[in-house]
Amino acid sequence: MRQLEAFSLGKKFGHPETNEDSLVVMPNLGYAVIDGVTDRNGTRYDGMLSGQFASRTAQRAIETFLLAQGREGLDEQQFQGGEHFIEYLGKAIHAGYVANGALDAVEKDWKLRGGCTVMAALIIGDRLEVVAVGDSGIRINGHDTLQVLKPLDDVTAILRRETWRFFEVQGKPTDECDRLAASMTWQGTRNQPANSITAEDAVVSAIEDRAMAACRQHLPQVPDAELLLLVQHGIAHGQGKFQNVTDPVLGYGGIDGFDVPARYVEIRSYALEDIETIELFSDGYFKPGDGFGVASWEAAFREVEAEDFHKIGRYMSTKGTTPTQLTDDRTYLGVRLK
Repeated sequence: MRQLEAFSLGKKFGHPETNEDSLVVMPNLGYAVIDGVTDRNGTRYDGMLSGQFASRTAQRAIETFLLAQGREGLDEQQFQGGEHFIEYLGKAIHAGYVANGALDAVEKDWKLRGGCTVMAALIIGDRLEVVAVGDSGIRINGHDTLQVLKPLDDVTAILRRETWRFFEVQGKPTDECDRLAASMTWQGTRNQPANSITAEDAVVSAIEDRAMAACRQHLPQVPDAELLLLVQHGIAHGQGKFQNVTDPVLGYGGIDGFDVPARYVEIRSYALEDIETIELFSDGYFKPGDGFGVASWEAAFREVEAEDFHKIGRYMSTKGTTPTQLTDDRTYLGVRLK
């Protein structure tokens, strides 16, 4: 290894301890970026919100796994392919539920589960084995990029954008547009607080019509029933119904302590001698850096913020930057081998 650069920053200003991203940096063994899923309801395990718990648990499990490579008597921790590696991480989170006395609860209610994505680059002999679940990314040699973004996020991002624009036209100030759009996106149109403007029948009907029309245009292959479920029930009440199931068009994978279908496990293998640079990043970066290194990726981050601060334009998202927090946690890890 000739050069290593890493950077991670949580989205909440003044509260770096809430960062749900994690890094694994083990030169000559492997590297990973793990992104914890934002907690839905304040559930805590080991004193951490569920997303951070899943992220940190996966981090420790990967470190243990890398240290075990080539050691006798540790067969379960030897690399046996990408699906086995993801199963191993899921078992670590599952064991965490057991240790917290929460297994029965999380088996019955997906809203109580912790979850994370992972992008791992493992050095196994003379190969670089890349294994991923979710929307964190990797760029090899500055051009070979793997990042699987889930169309489901586009649905809730469109819901947020249409809500934001609806209230903007009504003359609401920016902070109010942010707040009302966040409420719709998180809870869905049919779970709004009583007596809130977002619970008024006329408002709900107008936003549902706008969001569904935009979603149909953007994702014409997705059944209306799936779009409507997400629009009406949002991230907190609807999104989990699509995780780690294969029937819905909008299904996606996440590591939450239970089975991850093989279709959601991304695997790549490279000859290590062909690798010059490895760059891993979480989805808090909406645009890749022009070159290798933290400075380049942070420049790209600033460009995105300048163009689309609220994330309702080219970089539409389920969240936007506000006076109290950035759109998302972000993490970058760059390794130059040659």
